[in-house]
Amino acid sequence: MSNAYTAMNAAWREKLSALVDHLSDADMARAAGGRGWTVGGLLGHLAFWDQRALLLLDKWKKEGIAASPMDIDVVNESMQPFLNAISPREVRWLVKEASIAVDAAIDALDPAFLARIEAEGKPVRLNRGTHREHHMAQIEKL
Repeated sequence: MSNAYTAMNAAWREKLSALVDHLSDADMARAAGGRGWTVGGLLGHLAFWDQRALLLLDKWKKEGIAASPMDIDVVNESMQPFLNAISPREVRWLVKEASIAVDAAIDALDPAFLARIEAEGKPVRLNRGTHREHHMAQIEKL
């Protein structure tokens, strides 16, 4: 199946995969963003949020759409040291696998359920490409 998000998500997933394949282990360890993040940490951040979206979609299919509030800034800051510490090899695998899985889950959504998520499903972004684009631009500026 496909929907309004398929092309954008696929395009940015492919760009993300190409970027990840191009980065050396030394590149992954470089500082990024000036707030303590490394390139690998930013990629791990993308994997984390893709994985969270995937799990919420699955939960909502089973239990119905419900709020899942959190303080995003606190989550990002608390995850930073852990994400920065993941090996480049693992980050490459995690970011690719999470992006493939969440994009496939979004592509497979029943149109009626997709419409309900669009109306009720905050904070899941079905357009995963915008988040990928943002952090890839940060990395490419280095």
